[in-house]
Amino acid sequence: MDTKKLFQNISQRIRADFNASAEIGHSGSKGTVREHLLRDFLRERLPQRYGIGSGEIAARTRSTLSRQSDVIVYDKLNGVVLYSSDNVQVYPVDCVYGIIEVKSVLSKAELLDALEKIRVLKEMAPRGLAQATGPGFTSAYHRPQPFGMVFAYGLAANSLDSLLENLKEWEAQNPPTVWPNYICVLETGVIEHAARAFERCIGSDQITAISWPHSTPYGEDSLFQFYMALHDVCAKMHLGIVELLHYYDPPLRIGRFVVAGRGMEGTSARPESAGQRMQLKEATVERIVNWCADRSKMPYAEVMKLRFGQIPTGMESMPLMKLNVHFYNPDNLPGLQELKIKAADGGGVEAVSPNLALAIELLIDNEVYVIAPLQGPDDYELVD
Repeated sequence: MDTKKLFQNISQRIRADFNASAEIGHSGSKGTVREHLLRDFLRERLPQRYGIGSGEIAARTRSTLSRQSDVIVYDKLNGVVLYSSDNVQVYPVDCVYGIIEVKSVLSKAELLDALEKIRVLKEMAPRGLAQATGPGFTSAYHRPQPFGMVFAYGLAANSLDSLLENLKEWEAQNPPTVWPNYICVLETGVIEHAARAFERCIGSDQITAISWPHSTPYGEDSLFQFYMALHDVCAKMHLGIVELLHYYDPPLRIGRFVVAGRGMEGTSARPESAGQRMQLKEATVERIVNWCADRSKMPYAEVMKLRFGQIPTGMESMPLMKLNVHFYNPDNLPGLQELKIKAADGGGVEAVSPNLALAIELLIDNEVYVIAPLQGPDDYELVD
């Protein structure tokens, strides 16, 4: 069998079905047909373990959802759907292989819209290690990053080469971790990345700062090239188990940081905003991280001694005491043992200055930070 000829015929059929949809007057219905054509093509040809859906993707951080995605490729065997209706599905990012943004015509504006959706997905994806389980074993490995692709049925008043230049401009302003994996224009050509001679970079982990995008005018073979790229990217990805506990009480995304722990948010006590929720500013988190980056970590036990003069009774043998943590104390605030104490109104005693006993502990991008009480009036901001 001539597989190239086979896919050329399939491409022609998809083109004919797309052209027929032009007779539909409502633009939303046209878009639905456009997406259904690609979803049906993929459902028929990808292995059964890959589910094909559409909707939104939930991150492991609070209140973070992707924008509506035209095609979502997810783990049909081990994944879950958090919400499903006739019009909308929501998938946890753990079980998502990637997304495909579908365009009728790929103008510069439509390309940029698709690239932004891909950027959001890749920024929200969890990093670090994933786990795989089997009979009598559990293994850990580097978690693969989701892919983001663009599929278009045609060009606008532009060319594949002009789209390539648009992509280069966008990539110059964004890190390689959020670059698209593949762009296909039906019966025209594709845009993908390369690194060294003859080295294709299609998987997200293959695309690095030394990669560069290039276009190839495959013409009527473009659909076959797109299908092969998509299949091979999925086949090399092992997502691991879905850890739903991350979605119960997720951390907070503050700008480019993921933050968890008491002290990252609270309620305003100022008269003009009493009762309103507030959270750390991104600039505050960045200041803490940058200050600590210039200093060595220290064992948690040493931090406790600085805060209280000794390790609290009963905690001496805890494994936590050996953990190396970041310690933020730019104002050299004293520990509890160094404080001057004075009589308090109504009896008792009170400390005369801020102190390390009131430090907060945060997890910032999976690193532990012990943070002396923040003194600045602008360290927090009001949020809706």
